Amino acid sequence: MKTVSLTPTEQEICELLLNVVETIHAKQPEQPKLVLRIAGGWVRDKLLGLESHDIDIAIDNMSGFDLAQHVNQYLSEHGYPVSTIAKINQNPERSKHLETATTSVLGLLVDFVNLRSETYNSDSRIPQIEFGTPADDALRRDITINALFYNIHSRQVEDFTGRGLADLRDGIVRTPLEPFKTFTDDPLRVLRVLRFASRFNYAIDEETAEAIMRPEIKCDLDAKISRERVGVELEKMAAGPHPLLSIQLILRFGLYASIFRTPPRDEWVSVEDEIEELKDVALAEALTCNVLELVSGSNDDGSASLLRSMPQQCLDIGGGETVMRRSLMLAAFLYPYHDLLVRDKKKTVPVAYVVVRDGIKLSHLDSESTVGLHQYATPLASTANDCVAGTLSRKTLGLQIRSIGSRWPQSVLFAAALELLDTQGATALAAVTDKYKAYVNRVVAEDLAEAYAMKHIVDGKTAAKILGIKPGPALKGVLDRVMDWQLDHPQGTRDECEAFIKDTIGADMR
Repeated sequence: MKTVSLTPTEQEICELLLNVVETIHAKQPEQPKLVLRIAGGWVRDKLLGLESHDIDIAIDNMSGFDLAQHVNQYLSEHGYPVSTIAKINQNPERSKHLETATTSVLGLLVDFVNLRSETYNSDSRIPQIEFGTPADDALRRDITINALFYNIHSRQVEDFTGRGLADLRDGIVRTPLEPFKTFTDDPLRVLRVLRFASRFNYAIDEETAEAIMRPEIKCDLDAKISRERVGVELEKMAAGPHPLLSIQLILRFGLYASIFRTPPRDEWVSVEDEIEELKDVALAEALTCNVLELVSGSNDDGSASLLRSMPQQCLDIGGGETVMRRSLMLAAFLYPYHDLLVRDKKKTVPVAYVVVRDGIKLSHLDSESTVGLHQYATPLASTANDCVAGTLSRKTLGLQIRSIGSRWPQSVLFAAALELLDTQGATALAAVTDKYKAYVNRVVAEDLAEAYAMKHIVDGKTAAKILGIKPGPALKGVLDRVMDWQLDHPQGTRDECEAFIKDTIGADMR
């Protein structure tokens, strides 16, 4: 486990950095010679046999920016390409507690930062920073497996917590120091514990788990952590290899409401007399499980999953598998809010929309996508039933695709996942998969995969001229009927459509 295998480029970078150290020492012999270490995730991933391009150089007695300048000078003097140094100033709200310098070395981005110790006060996760020892730096990190160093001088892995290597071997996530104090100092570490436990499918040690459960930590999560940082950690969980484990851990530790924070309850609009508490949050876990079944490579019987059975055109429309999977995970996580509404300024909107926008600070498109997947699932399921029954018209199908928009492939998968909530077993999965495959095949066969982008064969100005009316609100109804005609007559010509406008729509308006 202690062996680190360097790529040729990594080996060359280490040799180059050693040469930089010698050059600096030759110019400043009165100063202690620098000791450089690669820190954190790169060491962990290398020990696990994973690729890593995240090289962080920890420096014992020089600032990161100063060392980066020495590196660039060495590169220039020895004929290597030189890149601009990006100086990343301290920004604790984005977990940048110390100034960092980033530049490209032999084609790889390398971060330079000095070793540090951190001291926290009681009402903020923003620490006081000082230069520190390797042990200080290791102990202030979030978890032991992220606190390992690779000493580029000795070419040895260094474990200053005394537990990192063992925890990596045994699959354990724990904090280097007493967990309650660790989480009180920076509650963001709670989310990072969950993220790395789910990413590597590791167990959270008992003392760490007990600290996460304490109510003071949940209060600190709300009080000290920006919602942007919550959103960043959640996105990484959703995009990770085990999103189901992520939501299971969130539920296990009672953190659902803390992470997916809602607007104040007095702003909610309820169809009931009173909402005492959120509905069944376990739906998030069950739905995530179903989504993953539908996007996996194949079903238990060897048949292709619903996602894998979609033509490439549909995957491209949905933004590709990665984008589709991310939006599906987000919608599954937020589904417990799907039928709840809230007053938002002068509008009434779904609670899930505001949670995505304000609670985890993701984009407007993420809010729209999440709500859209929730809202279109039921009507899409009904249309899929009609498709299987042979009663679905091309016009109805096309109008639905136009209504849903370019995320219709995700909507198909989400509707299928919801339907699986009421069924169990491989037979049910196969039946649901076949039904929605039929829907997708019909969309493709009818050439409606991009119906959401169809333009009217006769534009509004021309239609108004034919009807002898001025453009205005009434024209929308005319154009809606034009689109209906187009969907019913896929081979229809512009002249035929103009005749339809004049003879049929015109007659109805007289």
